[in-house]
Amino acid sequence: MVDSVGIIGVGHLATYLVEGLFRSNPDIEVLLSRYLGDFTEQLAEEFGATPVPDNQSVANGTDLVIVCTRPNDIVSACQAVSFRDDQTVISTAAGVTLAAFEPAVSPANAVRAMPITCAAICRSPTLLYPDDASARQLFELLGTVHALPDEETFTPASVSTAYYGWVYALVDAAISWTANAGVPPEIARPLLLETTRGATEMGLTRPDIELSALLESLATPGGITRAGLKTLEDRGNLEAWTEAMDVVLERLKQPAP
Repeated sequence: MVDSVGIIGVGHLATYLVEGLFRSNPDIEVLLSRYLGDFTEQLAEEFGATPVPDNQSVANGTDLVIVCTRPNDIVSACQAVSFRDDQTVISTAAGVTLAAFEPAVSPANAVRAMPITCAAICRSPTLLYPDDASARQLFELLGTVHALPDEETFTPASVSTAYYGWVYALVDAAISWTANAGVPPEIARPLLLETTRGATEMGLTRPDIELSALLESLATPGGITRAGLKTLEDRGNLEAWTEAMDVVLERLKQPAP
């Protein structure tokens, strides 16, 4: 059971992690390292997190540390901290390999993880490498955990975190179109969001059925789904999504500046 966790780098992602942790387990102790302009005081007031003076105080106060700094800062930030061999230190920095991160936190156990902001509502699918018991217990408080067998698969799996953001763009465009077509905005927003949730839950609850088969059952000849799908295919919009995923993968393969 996870009783305490510390966070170094209390920025955007950390706010969602803290909210989710306290939603899942209000009794958990969360130590936050103070830094000028970060969200530490806000999170302390809103969720009862515990501010500590600096990064070393976080490391001194718990066996489990999440580092949420920017990718180009994570190695130097960790090099300035003395960790213990009974600790697990987790990097959330995209594109920073375990080989680069591990020496900076030695002798602690180094782990990579990629949670997303829906951790705030305990629905984050979090990537993990290597599979570590304490890290897994932590992120299971925030949703599901997908442990990858190696870094070669962890990197392309990390593209899903960018895809997560694009879903907002897609649904927002559909909501705007629906509202502009005359549907009251207070109906258009939940309608499209619930429709999106319904599609994903159908896929999740029917793992034995290919998504292409689910689509084929909807896109009947002469129907409205088929007509719209043909327009998307003819204009190459579906291919554009996979091209965007290629772009992100190449970025992830580049060393952090």
